[in-house]
Amino acid sequence: MNRFSIWVFVFFLSASALAAEYDIDAPGRVVAFGDVHGAYKDWSTMLQEVGVVDAQLNWSGGNTHLVSLGDLVDRGPDSRKVIELLMKLEQQAAQAGGAVHLVLGNHEVMIMTGDLRYTSPEEFAAFAAEETQAERDEVYAQYRAFNPGGSEADARQRFDDAYPRGFIALRKAFSRDGAIGSWLIQQPFVIKVNDKVYMHGGIASEAVQESLASINGKLQGELGDFLASMEELRAAGVMPWYVDYHDRLDFLTARVEEFAAANPRKKANWFPAVNTVFEAQKAYLFSEESPNWYRGTALCNPYSESFNTERFLKKVGARQVVMGHTPTRGEVLERMDGLAIRLDTGMLTSVYKGRASALISGSGPDYVHYLGGARQEQPVTEERSIARRLSGMSDAELEQFMLTAPVVNVESIGAGITKPKRVTQQKDGITNDAVFKYEDTDPGLQSKSSYFSRRSDDSDRYVYDVVAYKLDRMLDLQVVPTAVVTTVEGQEGALSDWVDNSITETERLEQQPEFIGYCEQYEQYRLRVVFDILIHNDDRNLGNILWTKNDLMLQLIDHSRAFRSTKKRPKQYQKVTIDVSDLLRGRLESLDEDKLSSELSQYLHPRQIEAILARRDLILREGRGTAP
Repeated sequence: MNRFSIWVFVFFLSASALAAEYDIDAPGRVVAFGDVHGAYKDWSTMLQEVGVVDAQLNWSGGNTHLVSLGDLVDRGPDSRKVIELLMKLEQQAAQAGGAVHLVLGNHEVMIMTGDLRYTSPEEFAAFAAEETQAERDEVYAQYRAFNPGGSEADARQRFDDAYPRGFIALRKAFSRDGAIGSWLIQQPFVIKVNDKVYMHGGIASEAVQESLASINGKLQGELGDFLASMEELRAAGVMPWYVDYHDRLDFLTARVEEFAAANPRKKANWFPAVNTVFEAQKAYLFSEESPNWYRGTALCNPYSESFNTERFLKKVGARQVVMGHTPTRGEVLERMDGLAIRLDTGMLTSVYKGRASALISGSGPDYVHYLGGARQEQPVTEERSIARRLSGMSDAELEQFMLTAPVVNVESIGAGITKPKRVTQQKDGITNDAVFKYEDTDPGLQSKSSYFSRRSDDSDRYVYDVVAYKLDRMLDLQVVPTAVVTTVEGQEGALSDWVDNSITETERLEQQPEFIGYCEQYEQYRLRVVFDILIHNDDRNLGNILWTKNDLMLQLIDHSRAFRSTKKRPKQYQKVTIDVSDLLRGRLESLDEDKLSSELSQYLHPRQIEAILARRDLILREGRGTAP
């Protein structure tokens, strides 16, 4: 075997070993749990209930694989006990033929890198006995050297208040060579056990083409490099233990400037470590797109977000992703027709008001165990309703309200050539606002024997807002407000629910050019493209794209110039890539002539319904799928 062949053999052997490390075949049960956050009592009791540990908290699970989704630490009182028990169980499980797996959460990384914003007083106190006075005096001397102002007594009090006893010992324990940190740094960020991928956060676009080994290698490498650089800077005396993660850049900048002033035209041997710390601002590890920070898989519209989820799962050969990070209200939720499971059920009840839970899979159907529960339960399908989010009512309830509630105020909106109005209704103590549009340039079009496309394809009809709403619900996209045909002040028109606390895309660009939200703009625009092609909307503009102010979720309004008879794309979408997940493809394929006619024939001409189906077929034909 020549040298090249040996290199190739070693390379593939190494790659195979890495793949096996992150792609695990578990012959028995798999018990997974979400964010513990120091809730030791509830967590350990739950482990007893599912037969993983005995009454003395020793491993009793046999060949069970126990999976933690990270965030063992922060906020709660007993993080140390949680970690140390899990470390013990890892050893005991291996001896019994089982295994313990931990994927790092953002809070493990935060403590390891010195971001202690969420560390509770009890967590510091758990390390107080191991912190000597000599250690505190040494760190205080460093603190005083860089904070010389005020009296000694006042300075010492500030130091003790800011850095309680146990602070230094905790930081050292979570360092790269510490009793806990040396274990944590070996842990992966993403693993696959049987047919499931387990990660703390979710799957953003940056990860979809990566293997498990490459994702873990990148994140573990960045974490190791950052911690090594911080250790080097501490050894050089320019990064004391007390300096917070968020203060590190300003602190290091001051040290570099001091050195440069005292040593013109010289470079300190610790400058490269400073560069590494600064470059970490752009590291994947600290990005909101990384698997331990990303919330889109848990929160964003499933019909846009499923595109990335499906691509990744197909890439790694898995069926489902199980994640923590984003707490529910105490229930394990499934979304994207079961592609994704949200397992952070708010175990730390003092903060999240939830309960401990575990997802258990094995020879039979998957099921959920809740702390103290007497039966096996199924994940709850998440409820998605734009109507409830905007008005607190279901679509049916809101439709009835808009049709029957007295109008108490009508005012001109002052926007648009058709002069829409804002209508306020009140009934049974409920107040709700809606947009009233009454322009109809082609009355009765739906019932005419002939359809003249040159004229009717330029029509502006209020009923199309109702059609857009109904078609949105048929697809379950939930991006178009509830709408009905009714009469206001003696005039027939369409009432569409008012999207309160929102801004148009025009306003957003003026106020905040950078798009900052859990759900990326370009990801959400997948639905805009598909929906506007489906309804052939020629009038999509920056004024009728809305974003909710608090989370920048897409809402689409003003569809009165849509539903043309053409079977082609609208002009603005002629060269746009169409992304269609299998989940969305299934919803589109569910449309047929009978269903559309039943729901929409009172508003649309048969030619228009025929065109919807033709454009649906175009989307399915030209859409980019999620095959790897």
